[in-house]
Amino acid sequence: MKKPGKPTTMEQDFILYKLKKGDKDSFNYIFNKHYREMVLFAIGFVEDRDKAEDIVQSVFLKLWENRNKININISLRSYLFKTVQNKCLDLIKHTNVKNKAKEDIIANTQAFSEDNIASYDLIEKLEESINTLPDTVKRIFTMSRFEDKKYKEIAQELSISVKTVEANIGKALKILRENLKDWL
Repeated sequence: MKKPGKPTTMEQDFILYKLKKGDKDSFNYIFNKHYREMVLFAIGFVEDRDKAEDIVQSVFLKLWENRNKININISLRSYLFKTVQNKCLDLIKHTNVKNKAKEDIIANTQAFSEDNIASYDLIEKLEESINTLPDTVKRIFTMSRFEDKKYKEIAQELSISVKTVEANIGKALKILRENLKDWL
């Protein structure tokens, strides 16, 4: 006899089948059944309820948007836990990269006098400038400068040529120099 509240594989398959067909009631059932548990799980990683809720909501949004393509071979609950965990780890990694960038910039701006530039303003301007880069250029630049990856490593990881990596780094530096010319 099955435990109450725990769907059988057949029930889960039916719910996922209905979800793939665009049945909103199935989605609402999944959301209502797992949302609170996923938020509590995410809070354990990011230690911030608002961020945890944002992460979980994005997981459910992606589940709905990709319902036609999604193929879940494990329990839906396990799938949601793993997806939320990955999103939390991505956020933590992104936050660490941002913090490292800020530390690097602060270390490099020590040479500037306080009269010429406010370090904080430069950091903010640099972050803004990096965020204006095209997605591919930004990703390659971040991998090179903040993850300390060599061009060859980036090329292999992204399945592109080293020349393409070099071109994108050059493009990023040109854009950043232009955006920061008044600050440097």
